[in-house]
Amino acid sequence: MALISLAVFALLVSYIRLYSISVSKTHETGTGTELTEENPDVTGETPDLPDDNTGSEEEEENEQIPDNSPEQVSDNNKNEPDKDTEKEKEIDDKADNKPKEEQGQTDKEKTLVYEEIQAYKDLAYFIDDNLDRYINYKMKNPDYPVEKVIAYVNIGLDHKFYENIRTIENVNDVNVLVNKYRKLPDDFKPELVRLDDSVCAEGRGPQYLRKEAADAFMRMWEDASQLGLNITAYGTYRSIETQDRIWKKAVNSGRIIEDVDSLNARAGHSEHHTGLAIDVIINNYSVEKTKEFEWYSKNAHKYGFIIRYPKGYEHITGYKYEPWHLRYVGEIAAEIYESGLTYEEYYVTVIEPHLK
Repeated sequence: MALISLAVFALLVSYIRLYSISVSKTHETGTGTELTEENPDVTGETPDLPDDNTGSEEEEENEQIPDNSPEQVSDNNKNEPDKDTEKEKEIDDKADNKPKEEQGQTDKEKTLVYEEIQAYKDLAYFIDDNLDRYINYKMKNPDYPVEKVIAYVNIGLDHKFYENIRTIENVNDVNVLVNKYRKLPDDFKPELVRLDDSVCAEGRGPQYLRKEAADAFMRMWEDASQLGLNITAYGTYRSIETQDRIWKKAVNSGRIIEDVDSLNARAGHSEHHTGLAIDVIINNYSVEKTKEFEWYSKNAHKYGFIIRYPKGYEHITGYKYEPWHLRYVGEIAAEIYESGLTYEEYYVTVIEPHLK
């Protein structure tokens, strides 16, 4: 009996020791799991974790990234300047500075041009309102003398043909200038007289001119006829409506507008509207082979006529050379002939200043 009691007592002591050890481990590791119905198999021992889950959250947050890893390179680049970015910035800075430098140079040149042009302010044909246009045109054409710049701008040559058009006011003046920059009013109709059929080209129908021009032409025709020459009227007055049909027909024929404009005026821009222009003999270049041309090219100015569109001045008149096209301007014809100027140049430098 004593032996049995001793055995029971030993077993009880052993159980108590095991329980004490288990509780002690639980407090030391903090991994003890509460016994619940959801964890029926949990024992007092801490289970082993898989290798890929080793380490605490603190260790994972403080884990060092190798220096050569992509993440580390990326982080390092945040602190180091980007060479490509610096290069682009340098290019941008240069680009920003270049316009400033160019602008500064342009302003300096503009000031010099302004001073140069201001020196010609006393010219009779200097127009104060055109000053900015003079400066800009001179800067685009630095080799042009200032007088030429002023004259060209007054003509309108700082614009393309048929741009910056003005409507003519002195429509009845014998010296009126009609061109691609100056347009007659749509309702303009001059007073005309009919030429005698004997002085008109055959098959061309009735021809009309203003009386001043008609009288001058008759005098020239009579003097030429004394020399055995026959300077006939091939084309004279043309209405604005007729000119419009001619221009549109030429364009619709398939010719490019630039080509049409070089020979045909647009409605309102033709000298034939004035009754002061006359095409003689025939309107093509075969006229230059005639004795009549040889004579009138040297003598027409004595009767108040000029060859309106001379050779080599297309950039001013806007038309190709027309040796058949005569324009009556009256007494000033001789001065224009002797000057060698186009009518545009003569008009803006000599006539226009006196109209103001």
